[in-house]
Amino acid sequence: MTSQSEVPPLPDPKALSNLQLTEQACALCGTRLFHDRLLGTVTYRDHLGRNSTAQLWACAPECRP
Repeated sequence: MTSQSEVPPLPDPKALSNLQLTEQACALCGTRLFHDRLLGTVTYRDHLGRNSTAQLWACAPECRP
C-alpha cells in the first residue's frame, strides 16, 4: 500500500482499458471510480496513430485489495 504522500509510478497507457483512459475507472486497479485522485497525465498513440493525452485517476484515498 502507498501512503497519501507517495505517488505511484504512472502505468503504461498501452496496458490500460478505454474506461481507464477516459477517467471512468481507476488507472491502477480498474475499479469504477466514485471517489478519486489525480495521478498525472500521459501521452500515448491512439488506435489511429495520433498522439493523445489522458488524465489518469485512481481510487481515493487508495485502492482496496
